Amino acid sequence: ARPSIPRHPKLPPAEMAQRQGGMQLESLSPQQLQGLSEQLESDVNQLTESLANLQKAVARYHTSGRALEAMEEETEGKDMLVPLTSSLYVPGKLGSVDKVLLDVGTGYFVEKSPADGVDYCKRKVGLVRDNMEKLIEVISTKRKQATQVQQVFAMKMQAMEAAQAKQNEVGA
Repeated sequence: ARPSIPRHPKLPPAEMAQRQGGMQLESLSPQQLQGLSEQLESDVNQLTESLANLQKAVARYHTSGRALEAMEEETEGKDMLVPLTSSLYVPGKLGSVDKVLLDVGTGYFVEKSPADGVDYCKRKVGLVRDNMEKLIEVISTKRKQATQVQQVFAMKMQAMEAAQAKQNEVGA
């Protein structure tokens, strides 16, 4: 007697396949294959969107690091424009150039020297890039899986059409 594989009816097809240790695609019905293909495409789209957000984060950290490096040349009291929104500025004067406040997320700020701020930005860029590389690997794997599912789906559809054609010939 073959041990039965526990079914998880509420799980999406892609996760179900993973839980079952990479089920054989050939054993799935065309409807199941289509559902799995749609789930994989949805996953790829979500992951691609996450990748774009990480790319934007890298750009922000680069911009912040360059601004901190440029601050080393500035002097206290210099006239400048202070942004209130992305398109609204007020005149101001540069305060202390010895310390800056870094936004470390969720409304928390840390006071650092400009040099430490540059170091922080560089570390964050490295961390985000590492995450991007991992995400790119996952996206690549999901795309390969989607291609395999689509190939098996196409083969099943051809086999069904051939069987239908053969049945039509026999019935004629």
